[in-house]
This record gives sequence, structure tokens and C-alpha cells, in this order.
Amino acid sequence: MKNSILKQAGLAVAIGALSLAPGFAGQKAGKTLRVGHGQPVVLVSQKSVLLLEFIKESSADAIVPHTEKDIRHCRARYRYQVYDGDSDSVTNGEGMVEEAYQKIDATATGINVKDVGCHVSISAGEFNLSWSEATAGARSWLYYRTDSAIRFIQQPQQVAFEAVGREQFRHYLASRNVQEFLVAGKTVQVIGPAVFSAELPTDKPAFARIESGRVHDGVFELKLSKLATNEHYVIESSYELGPGNWTVVHTFVARAPNQEWSDPLGKDVNMVFYRIREGAY
Repeated sequence: MKNSILKQAGLAVAIGALSLAPGFAGQKAGKTLRVGHGQPVVLVSQKSVLLLEFIKESSADAIVPHTEKDIRHCRARYRYQVYDGDSDSVTNGEGMVEEAYQKIDATATGINVKDVGCHVSISAGEFNLSWSEATAGARSWLYYRTDSAIRFIQQPQQVAFEAVGREQFRHYLASRNVQEFLVAGKTVQVIGPAVFSAELPTDKPAFARIESGRVHDGVFELKLSKLATNEHYVIESSYELGPGNWTVVHTFVARAPNQEWSDPLGKDVNMVFYRIREGAY
């Protein structure tokens, strides 16, 4: 397995993602990811790649006014490219999703609403997603089933939608760097080596990396490898793959090339991402 990584932003890492999300879409187990508008999201399966971008716009343009009372109607426009590895072809498309709910009443446990015109499905090639508003015009929630074809997701921070061509799609499809395994009856997905805050992966060798992860006795255990002795490292975590959302959870000086580290899991955690980078905090 090749180590695909970019050295921009001083990162030399793999990223682990723990998913214990509740079900959606007919009670099927699912995963949730919040993404920003105006920058593409890359989804990779065994056979194809989806480049999906939501159009960034003002909240006034994203919210649809209604004369009826208590209706929240938000929409988001998107465009996509689907790369098929078998045929080496790219298919382009666009669409719009929308949520329209009307408040019925409020109780002690929450607000009851009814669907008055929701269209939240996104289908492109073999990829099937569901959408929900996060911040009107600026952010969205994406949902996908754990048994879907999706094997790898990232939202690069310095990649333009129009700049991604066949060569870049081939790089993504060749990055067979996702391992899934069952631990303690929960699904753990380790995503890496890749840098989510940089650009497209290359075939440059990675140095420090997250070798694997597992859930054990209520903690997420990471195995770190290829550490440089006496080098300073920082481990950061985030609940989403966006810029500026990473929190330092551990700093250390490597005493050996291979080390282990663990992080206690909150009981309500749906998904958490980890990365390691060189340098003192």
C-alpha cells in the first residue's frame, strides 16, 4: 500500500475516523459529515470517484420565503463530476436539494414538524447521499449508509472544482488507503495516509503516520509509526473535515519510531477525526 500524502501545511499524517452514528434512511446505520460550500468534496469507491461541490451563496438566496406561517425552506445547488475507473470517463452533472418543513406544535421534548416539500437525495453514478441544511448557503450535512460503496472521503482545502481532471481522479482511485474492521461490535474506519487540509494526494512517501486505530474499553487507541526520535509531534482531533476546526489533544516528543496513544470517547460522539503533525505546539 502506497503512502499518499502532501507535505504542504507541515503535515505528515494519516487520519483516523471513528463512526458510531445513529441510523437514518429507514433505520439503516449511517454516517454524517458536515461540509463547507464553495470547495469540492471527494468520495472514492473501489471503482469510481465523485467530486461534489455545493454552490456557496448568501443565506437570503438559500432561504425560500413562504406566505404560510412557520415554514423553514432551505435549498442548496450543487455540481459534480463522476469518474469511472473502468472506462476512464468523466460524467458531469448538477442539481438542487431542499428541505421544507412546517412547524406543527412544540412539546416538552421538542418541535413537531411536517414535510411540505423536501427533496434531499443526491445520486451520481454509484454514489447515493442524503442532504440536510447546516448553515444556509454556507454549510451542509451529508449522510451516507455504512454499507454504501463509499470507502474514502475528504474535502481538500486548496483544490478548485474545475482544476480536477482525469490524472487527479486516477490518483484518488489509486489511493487504496482505507481499512475497515470491526472492533467491540462497532464499525471503525481508519482513513489514511492522507492530508485533509492540503491538496490532492501524491505518491511521495509519508513519514510519521497513524498506522491503525481501534476501540478498546471506551477509548480510541492509535498506533503511531515512522516517528523521528526526539522530534516534537502534535495530535489533533476534529468533529468535521474543515479548516480551523482542529483541536490539540496531545503533544509529545518521540522516544521511539513506534508508539501508542489513546483518547477517551464521549458517549455521544458520532464521528471524530485525528491527525498527527510535526512540530511543537
